[in-house]
Amino acid sequence: MPTYCFTRVDNRQTVEIQMTAAELEKRQSKEGWLKLDDGTLAFRNLRAEHAGIRHPPGNWPMKSDAAGVAASQVKEAIEHSKTIGIPTDFTPDGRAIFTSAKHRKRYCEAVGLYDRNGGYSDPQRK
Repeated sequence: MPTYCFTRVDNRQTVEIQMTAAELEKRQSKEGWLKLDDGTLAFRNLRAEHAGIRHPPGNWPMKSDAAGVAASQVKEAIEHSKTIGIPTDFTPDGRAIFTSAKHRKRYCEAVGLYDRNGGYSDPQRK
């Protein structure tokens, strides 16, 4: 089944939706707008679709489940990242958003996370 990318109007987050081409034709307006299941409007993002949004090599920003927090702790985690001098954003569901490999390494090492199978440029055990 094809995967389509849409960017939400309210927070500019890109979401992936799997649906048949027939279902897309029914749900999407001629201008490219789609009403998501939660009622939010989103527009089709062909650039993200063709680039592949899910973890292709070199794709930044990276959204990390492993470095994430609970949804109720997002505000606290953002403040903590500013306090330690490595400002980091989080998605509403708690995933950490890293802008580069350097950003990921600095943040993860600062909070005690590391990559067991990583190379020198990845977060290391301290």
